[in-house]
Amino acid sequence: MCYVKTPADRLKSAFRDLPFAGGGLPGVGGEIKAEPEHFQVEEMLPYEPCGDGEHLFVTVRRKQWNTADVAAALGKCFGLKNVQIGWGGRKDKQAVTTQTFSLLLPLDLDLERIRVRLSQLPFEILGLSRHRNKIKTGHVAANRFRILLSKVDAQAFPRAAAIAEKLRRIGVPNFYGVQRFGQGMANIDRAMAMVDQGRPARGKKDDLMVSALQGALFNIWLVQRLARGEGRTVLPGDVAQKADSGGLFVVEDVAEAQQRFNAGAILYTGPIFGPKMKAPAGRAAVHEQQLLASYDLDLATFKRLRAPGARRKALLRLDDLEIIPDAQGLWFAFTLPPGAYATVVMREFLRVE
Repeated sequence: MCYVKTPADRLKSAFRDLPFAGGGLPGVGGEIKAEPEHFQVEEMLPYEPCGDGEHLFVTVRRKQWNTADVAAALGKCFGLKNVQIGWGGRKDKQAVTTQTFSLLLPLDLDLERIRVRLSQLPFEILGLSRHRNKIKTGHVAANRFRILLSKVDAQAFPRAAAIAEKLRRIGVPNFYGVQRFGQGMANIDRAMAMVDQGRPARGKKDDLMVSALQGALFNIWLVQRLARGEGRTVLPGDVAQKADSGGLFVVEDVAEAQQRFNAGAILYTGPIFGPKMKAPAGRAAVHEQQLLASYDLDLATFKRLRAPGARRKALLRLDDLEIIPDAQGLWFAFTLPPGAYATVVMREFLRVE
């Protein structure tokens, strides 16, 4: 009996083996997350709390707790509902994480009484400050990582240094990490089942499935672009993003845009498909349209799924990447924009998934 691959099967196989930016350079091997302390992340907000207001910003450091459970534990101390608690983004459970949450608390509840209530929790409370607004999803400027690569051999540092030098020069493809797609990429199967049923997303769990489908298509788009040798080439009609302001624009003058790209002033972006996504033009639009059509999808699909869409930086710049030898292995330190995966950077050094 001949087995016919479904669109979900074809999606999953299309980006199972992602290319490496470091090309043929030998990897380091080793292990990340051998201990939670080996993976440290500090979330950086785009603003400082002003010092007054009904929202209390609580900065905590925790280990082996996921973001939603931390939020629930903080809220339980004051009898808060989920809607009264805010955070910028989800963080890895198997890590030591520094993150800020906002709690809607009465102004007459002073900081000392708050600190006493929070002292029962298994978190380190690093800061308490008032602000006028809730922290909403996406209110993150960047994430700073410190990651220990353990169980490496004596030649690991020069090999890692060679890879790092190249990555600083050309950047890292901003792929979605495997975490996005669930065990066995099952989130893609669930999302495609929603497409087949013509069913819109209903709630956070469905939204996660749809985001997995969008992430899979982005990864495939980027794999195809790299395979065409256009990883550092600006195309006519690309949607580019300004490095300083984050503003998006459609490329018309390719030569001028290429100079700005080479200077680090702009990056081209890839599709997070949806009806509100800023549309490319010219050659760039043709590639995106062909990608959707190859999986029997279109923008109307994502409108039915209630997925608005966006643009995502295609490359990560690692200007602050540092590697520090240690008795336990190699420490890596770097900063990434929100939504980027540290594991995608580290796979360039390990050369294993």
